[in-house]
Amino acid sequence: MNHALRSFAFLLLFASAALAQSPGSRAYIGEDVYVASGQQVHNATCIFCSVQVEGDLTGHVFVLFGSLNVTGHVDKGAMVIGGNAVVDSQARIGGDMTVLGGNAVYESDDSLGGSAYVLGGHLSHVPLAHGETRAHPRLSLGPLFSIVLGVLVLLLLSALLVPQIRRRVMVNQTS
Repeated sequence: MNHALRSFAFLLLFASAALAQSPGSRAYIGEDVYVASGQQVHNATCIFCSVQVEGDLTGHVFVLFGSLNVTGHVDKGAMVIGGNAVVDSQARIGGDMTVLGGNAVYESDDSLGGSAYVLGGHLSHVPLAHGETRAHPRLSLGPLFSIVLGVLVLLLLSALLVPQIRRRVMVNQTS
C-alpha cells in the first residue's frame, strides 16, 4: 500500500512538472498535441496522447504512451516511450530519435540529423541510394532481445539482492 501511494505521488509530481509549460511549449495529458503548418512551438510533451508536427518545433518532443508523426521540423531530439514514430520524407528531426517499446519509420536518411535508436520494436526506412553512407548510427533491438535483456536484468538484481536479504534475516534471528 505504501509503495502504491509513493508511485501515485511520483506520477502526480511528474504530471505537474510536465504541465508547467514554459512559454511557447505544449504539454498535455490525454489530449493530442498538434503543431499546424506555419506554426512554431518550442517543446512538446504528451502523456497518454499523440503528437502531430506539421510546422516547426524548435526544441524537443517527448511522447509517453502515444505516437509521434512528423511531417514538419523538429530542431532537437525526439523520444517516444510505449508508442510509434513516423517521420515523413520531407520532415526533419535535427537531433537523436529514441523509441522504447514501439516501432519507428523514416522515409529518408536525410530526415534524421542524429542517431536513431529503437528498443523493443523495429526501425524501418527506405534503403540508401547506391554509394550513400549514413552519417549517424541507426540501431534497432527487437522485442525478443528486449525480453531477454529484461530477464537478465531481473536475474542479476535477484542475485545481488537475495543474499543481502538472507543475511538480514539471519542477523535478526540470531539477535
